[in-house]
Amino acid sequence: MIAYNSERLSLALLGKTNSGKSSFLNFISDQDVSIVSSQKGTTTDPIKKSMEIHDFGPVLFFDTAGFDDNTNLYEKRIEKTKKAVEKSDILLYFLSIDDKIEEIYALKEKYKKIIFIASKQDLEIGNDLLEKFKDFSPLAINIKNNHDREKFFDKIKSTYKIEDNSITKSLVKENDLVLLVIPQDAEAPKYRLIKPQVMTIREIIDKNASAVSTNLKNLENTLNSFNKKPDLVITDSQYFKEVYNILDKDIRLTSFSVLFSAFKADINYYIESVKKLDQGAKKNLNCRSLFSSTNFRRYRNSKNSKTFEKKIQGYRNRLSKGRRF
Repeated sequence: MIAYNSERLSLALLGKTNSGKSSFLNFISDQDVSIVSSQKGTTTDPIKKSMEIHDFGPVLFFDTAGFDDNTNLYEKRIEKTKKAVEKSDILLYFLSIDDKIEEIYALKEKYKKIIFIASKQDLEIGNDLLEKFKDFSPLAINIKNNHDREKFFDKIKSTYKIEDNSITKSLVKENDLVLLVIPQDAEAPKYRLIKPQVMTIREIIDKNASAVSTNLKNLENTLNSFNKKPDLVITDSQYFKEVYNILDKDIRLTSFSVLFSAFKADINYYIESVKKLDQGAKKNLNCRSLFSSTNFRRYRNSKNSKTFEKKIQGYRNRLSKGRRF
């Protein structure tokens, strides 16, 4: 199965020009992916390189432009570097001898999953990097030593657990029974499931758990056929309420949408957004009650009619601009 970019662990290579980013990417991938030159501004747009780490999974590297690039295209390059950093799961920062200690501390504080790389260990400056930045436990990389490739892979495996990049994460364990409630879309090709469903089933099997699929109409029959309750039920979001009402309340329930929100995006941001929407809905209800005919007449005839008219006009202005209350 092909792993698309959103399903890969993303690693952004960040650092000043000539800090060894491009040489490192060529070394790790064992290919000439990036142009290596002592001239500043050699790397322009972020270079992407996908590969597979044995016993871990697919990863995607972003080789970014040095952020001290003073060429004419500096601002555009830096903007693209920022976007690459935002997309990354792990930041690989390549230390330079002229980096300031306080700036490195700031990076460590801002990015929780950051690995500091002391490259150029094949050169004399390599030891200077290790000595200056020893408090940050940098990973020493010698691109002429093939053992350092495995050393880097081991560091990635210890920094980012495979479970972090799985669909079901800790919800599914070995020997679990997972029931999937899958609707059949009339527009979908016959005899085929959509990709999120296939990916979830495959992962459950890879975890040595059991995946059983059914539809909403046959859900109760399927449950009655089991000699034990399922450890987890995953449903399509459109049937969430119906499935919830059928299941015993001690059976864990989630949806494909929730799982993939956590898998491809930030589930915490998703939860906070839902809370904001709930707050906005309550404010909108207050606004609707204000616009009701009874309230309108009552406020209009009150002593605060001018204040009321101003409030109404304010609501109208916000509505005309498509803004929330």
